[in-house]
Amino acid sequence: MEVCVDLVGSRRKFGKNESPWVSVFNLCNAAIGAGVLSFPYSFRRTGIVGGLFFTGIIWVIEVFALCLLVRVTEKYNSQSYQQLVLSVLGSKMAVITSVTMITFLVGSMISYLIITDVFAPVFAELFGESSVFADRRVVIVLFTILLILPLALKTTLKALNYSSVISVAMLIYLTVVLVTIGAKGLIANGFPSDILLWDAGRHAFIIIDIVVFAFQCHIQVVPIFAELAENPTPFFGDEKGLLEERLLDEEVISQISLRQRSERVKRMDGVVFTSMSLCVVCYCLVGLFGYLIFPDVESDVLKSFGNKNGFMNFARIGMAVVAIVCYPVQSIPARSILDDVVKALMKAPVAAFSLTRHTTITLFLVGSTLTVALLINNVGTVFSVVASSGGVMVVFVIPGLLLVRGIHSAPVGYTDHTLIEEDGLTRSTRTTTQKFVQIVGGTLMLALGNLIFIATCYVSATGMASDSD
Repeated sequence: MEVCVDLVGSRRKFGKNESPWVSVFNLCNAAIGAGVLSFPYSFRRTGIVGGLFFTGIIWVIEVFALCLLVRVTEKYNSQSYQQLVLSVLGSKMAVITSVTMITFLVGSMISYLIITDVFAPVFAELFGESSVFADRRVVIVLFTILLILPLALKTTLKALNYSSVISVAMLIYLTVVLVTIGAKGLIANGFPSDILLWDAGRHAFIIIDIVVFAFQCHIQVVPIFAELAENPTPFFGDEKGLLEERLLDEEVISQISLRQRSERVKRMDGVVFTSMSLCVVCYCLVGLFGYLIFPDVESDVLKSFGNKNGFMNFARIGMAVVAIVCYPVQSIPARSILDDVVKALMKAPVAAFSLTRHTTITLFLVGSTLTVALLINNVGTVFSVVASSGGVMVVFVIPGLLLVRGIHSAPVGYTDHTLIEEDGLTRSTRTTTQKFVQIVGGTLMLALGNLIFIATCYVSATGMASDSD
């Protein structure tokens, strides 16, 4: 006897975004940021082979973790990352995760505000060194109020799809420019003699933090998937069969509903692979050619070029624009966490939306991050703190716990979600192989996350990551 089990309830919520390409750009936008500028420095510290190796390993882990999150999100019908953790791991872990997430997100938002100060030299040339617009603090405040705040007030990630295209376009532009300049240098001068090929010493843990920060979009993948329609369009061409399914009677539709949801997961898998593959290719090219151009590259590759290269000046401005459009992508989940806290204190309904509360929390987030950004001018400091704390938790620990916790629950993300009842006994259709993958994969991710966190804290505390050693 087959018994169909509803893992969430009789009523599921689906988004209105029917295009997977919108999700691709939004997921790329969530990952792309100032971290890409530090990849040449990463290659300098670990060597060309080391840089490619560590970036590739993190990419594999990222894709695996994101696909896992998509499947668990589908199973529990979660609308946010913290809601997902609450459903799977309980309220205590949800509180810990929310605190970690808000630290990670606010740190990212601060770094994006700091990057907008690259417009200060541009304004200094236009209005003079003594002009008020040449002051980095004035520049940051102006861009925050005029551009970032209106975008941060948006209620959904889908509303930011056009701004997400800008992030992808500027990443590709930066990649093309560095590859062009680097290739010309190789043709004219040959391979630099002082290039390091491999160094997997203590610096590797600091570099892994940079790579983790550059790939992090786990918090946003849950709402991006939640906004995806029940039957999203294919990436290319036209897909037939959905119309025929709509014409079937209710009983047959209920039989195939799980298959339709699996198609939704399958489409999101394509979104994850496409967006992360685009990022890893561009990151590796930026790291490789940025290092070949400047073997002694700084933590920000754009600073190594100075202000005389017009192409790189445009890239510098472009990355500041990327920071502007990335800020609201981070602010939406941060606002969601604070909104949950406020609703809990006010004992408001979980699904209740208040424009006043929405605006107040947004103004609080923008105001607090702006205040810190005006006091700090070193993006590298923010990267180190943010990536070694929140990044490790979000990228490694939580997905690892979800895998281990999945051992005691029904399988997720598979076409067949039924339980087969025989002789009064109910057995899961999950195979021993799936259990083994969950145990080993979850344990490895937990161990790796803890190792990176402890090692990074030790290296940072003892000053072993400095360039002087």
